Amino acid sequence: MIRKFNKIAIANRGEIALRIIRAARDMQIQTLAFFSDEEKNAPHVLQADEAYSLGSGDLNDTYLNIEKIIKIAVDNGADAVHPGYGFLSENPNFADACQRAGLIFIGPSVEVLKQMGNKVTAKAFAKKAGVYVLESFLINPAEVDRITHKLDYPLLIKASNGGGGKGMQVVYNASQLAEKAAQAARSALNYFGSNEIYIENYIENARHIEVQVLGDAFGNVVHLFERDCTIQRNHQKIIEEAPALSIPNKVRHELHNAALAICKEVKYENAGTVEFLVDANNNYFFLEMNPRIQVEHPVTEAITGVDIVKEQICIAQGKPLSFTQNLVQVKGFAVEARLYSEDPQNGFLPSGQPIMYYSFPKEKTIRVESAVDMQNTASQYDPLICKLIVWAENREFARKKMLKALNETIIAGPVTNQQYLKTIFLSENYINNQINTQFCHTNAQQLNELVLQKQNETPIETLLAAALFLWFRSGKEKGSIWEKTGFWRQFPSAEIAFGDKNLNVYFRLVGNELHFQMNKILYSVVIHAEQINEGFLNVEYNGQKSSVSFFILNSAVLYLFSETYVYVLKNKSVLEAYPAEFDIESSDENSNDESTVFSNLFGRVVHIAVKKDQTIYKGDVLMIIESMKSENKVLAPFSGRIKKINVETGNQVTDKMPLLYIENL
Repeated sequence: MIRKFNKIAIANRGEIALRIIRAARDMQIQTLAFFSDEEKNAPHVLQADEAYSLGSGDLNDTYLNIEKIIKIAVDNGADAVHPGYGFLSENPNFADACQRAGLIFIGPSVEVLKQMGNKVTAKAFAKKAGVYVLESFLINPAEVDRITHKLDYPLLIKASNGGGGKGMQVVYNASQLAEKAAQAARSALNYFGSNEIYIENYIENARHIEVQVLGDAFGNVVHLFERDCTIQRNHQKIIEEAPALSIPNKVRHELHNAALAICKEVKYENAGTVEFLVDANNNYFFLEMNPRIQVEHPVTEAITGVDIVKEQICIAQGKPLSFTQNLVQVKGFAVEARLYSEDPQNGFLPSGQPIMYYSFPKEKTIRVESAVDMQNTASQYDPLICKLIVWAENREFARKKMLKALNETIIAGPVTNQQYLKTIFLSENYINNQINTQFCHTNAQQLNELVLQKQNETPIETLLAAALFLWFRSGKEKGSIWEKTGFWRQFPSAEIAFGDKNLNVYFRLVGNELHFQMNKILYSVVIHAEQINEGFLNVEYNGQKSSVSFFILNSAVLYLFSETYVYVLKNKSVLEAYPAEFDIESSDENSNDESTVFSNLFGRVVHIAVKKDQTIYKGDVLMIIESMKSENKVLAPFSGRIKKINVETGNQVTDKMPLLYIENL
């Protein structure tokens, strides 16, 4: 029976919610969105036809609150619920609650979610279908000491009822097992509502290959070929490709057939992904099945032309697949890069700073999936800023197009992995497709050094010229700033802060030529400002032209972007003239007592390791903050005694929030 959907409730947020809204709108179906009070002005809230609050608090109170989501959906006339990815997307209890409430769950059946959503059970079904698997078993974090002597290392600990690499831990020896198991269990509970974890052998130097599948209620199952998701950091994918050119055709076809065999074994309906590891000898092993839409689905759409989200909705309506296997063909090559708010130079620690300004590529052939928030807040749920997806005739053309897309993407505010991604695409090993899941780990130092080297190659003269020109232009328009810095004198000076440097610069603008003196050297730079209204200008120095994009935060602080690198320059003369209005440094930062330990990111307190009046020593773990899919330890900056603890387990914390106080012994 074909069911008509008038309204779909989207039990998710961010870019995947926007993606579902677009598909539903094309199908003339209304959408109902949910939001936590902290995200009341988020893009998915503004674009949905209706949006309802889930209140405030942690995930269990908001996006994981099944009872609240179901009630709002039913009370407001929704016919179906799309869970997106993450959160409740693989939760059989949620699918069952939808079904009992008369809502269609846009995903596989409750029974299939129980079978394939649980990774250990899924392996049993894969094995039954004749597919090679990595043997695994459930573990109890409280009892791991009893089994350490039976294990062969390295091992991988994962959440049984979720995916996306959240909380995944590699264990290299018995001494690490207890701590890593506890950490994985905490993450599993926080993200998926179940602390069940399992353990399997860890294959190093492998390729991560996954097959996209679709199945309908009529027994039709097709694959949409495969993706290569090998480039990962901290077990999180950052670059995906389709198709996977690194594996022989024989292995490729075997993976397709294995994925279809598993789907037929469980009578799979809707969209899903079957994931495999392929070792250096092209042996492959079933890893898990994600019974939901994937973050990286756009690369598959790019090479096949199939709109996977629309197919999901049609299947849930009771319609057969709109095509058969022989009609699906691979065309060209696609790459996706995930731009995250994180610091590759600091272990990919999440960056909690708000996005001040952004600009994405304008070219229509570059697909951008994003839900950036310009409300001066940082997401506490996900570090993803955007996904850039490019298509081209072959891998090399796609690589070059991705570099272009990265060069044209501007993010001001948080530290991002933008330069790091570009360095990967420029690396010889990536160009030659010589990669494995350890690529980011084994090349960490080299990649980070290249990021810094490239950043330092931008001539400071070019940046200063652009800054002085832009400050002059904005100051002249406002009519007061440059009078205070003495611009109208023959050779005025400005004190510019750039990184850790303080520069005194004497300058003069004559037409489009900027003459300035620094360190007793006179420079002449030509400014081409024809595109200044579009946010960039060309600077010509020593016969070389550089394109510099910009964002003026205020009359004293300037963000410059050159070749994806971000530079912040401050006109200290103006800062001093207008301290109240233009000083962007936190007024609290310099007045803080050294005994206060502050949060350095947005997140949720998942573990407090100390108590009031406890004696601690420098380097001790004080608490653990879970932020953007990873746990971050807060360490004692010095020895002392815990005087006061400001937070409790489960509390949301923000950047620079005081966590606890330590008094010296």
